[in-house]
Amino acid sequence: MVSIKRVAAVAAVAMAGLTACAGTDSAGSAVPGAAASDGGGGVLAKAPVAAAADILPGSTMEKIKKRGELIVGGSLDAPLLSQQNPVTGEVEGFDADLGKALAKYIIGQPKVKIVNSASETREALLSNGTVDVVFQTYTITPERAKQVSFAGPYYSSGLSIAVKKGTTGISSPQDLNGKTVIAGANTPAIPAIKKLAPQAKIITFGGDPECVQALEQGRGVAYVQDETLLAADAQKDPQLQIVTQPFTQDPYGIGLKHGDDQFKKFVNDWLRKIEANGVWQDIWKNSLGTVVQGEPPTPPEIGSVPGS
Repeated sequence: MVSIKRVAAVAAVAMAGLTACAGTDSAGSAVPGAAASDGGGGVLAKAPVAAAADILPGSTMEKIKKRGELIVGGSLDAPLLSQQNPVTGEVEGFDADLGKALAKYIIGQPKVKIVNSASETREALLSNGTVDVVFQTYTITPERAKQVSFAGPYYSSGLSIAVKKGTTGISSPQDLNGKTVIAGANTPAIPAIKKLAPQAKIITFGGDPECVQALEQGRGVAYVQDETLLAADAQKDPQLQIVTQPFTQDPYGIGLKHGDDQFKKFVNDWLRKIEANGVWQDIWKNSLGTVVQGEPPTPPEIGSVPGS
């Protein structure tokens, strides 16, 4: 994803310093399925902790461990990804819980501070050391990799299909052939539909709310859009149902300070561990998996895209 703005409104650059603490002893949840941090319980119960030998002297990991919290560039208003619970103050969602799992790996507890960042500020926050990592649907590109390092990819988003609940017969892009399909004007969905379902009739609308409304009104039987945006829509609107995994690729990476190869290897090693022991899958089920049908997707291969 080019920008988290496609999922939810991002605070202005002037709010980049706004912070919220996560990993406290709060309880309760505003996001469906999300579990508040409890010192490593809930979805983080089996999250691993690094061996003392892995926290190398003088390393970024040692600095974070001594500080006692991981500082994450992220969002406070992205449903199912990184959203602050208005009741508890807890930040919940897929990206937020991955940040807590990394904090637990380094510190032994899921102690995280979120620095609210925007697409325009992420590189600066990493380069000047304001944040340790960025978890914010940060698409890996060779151009961005000239300014920051990327661990991962840790997730591959892309176009998916949403329908009104109860709709049957659509479980792949090819099933759209012969049907009226909704897409945002000038979005990547249009060429993708034309390629994969050339007999589909495409109708377009100017923005995501208009597309969702058209689907609810029955003006089309399906809506094709980036999965993370559809997940946010489905979280707000129970009439929507996501019926496919992404069928295009938009690889998300964990942003790190450029040139810190030691920390990049450490984070990639952690990522392999949580993918192998099921923590990654549990976090997905507890967030995006509450509105996306089916089993958790297979995580993308680490280092598999240019720039990673």
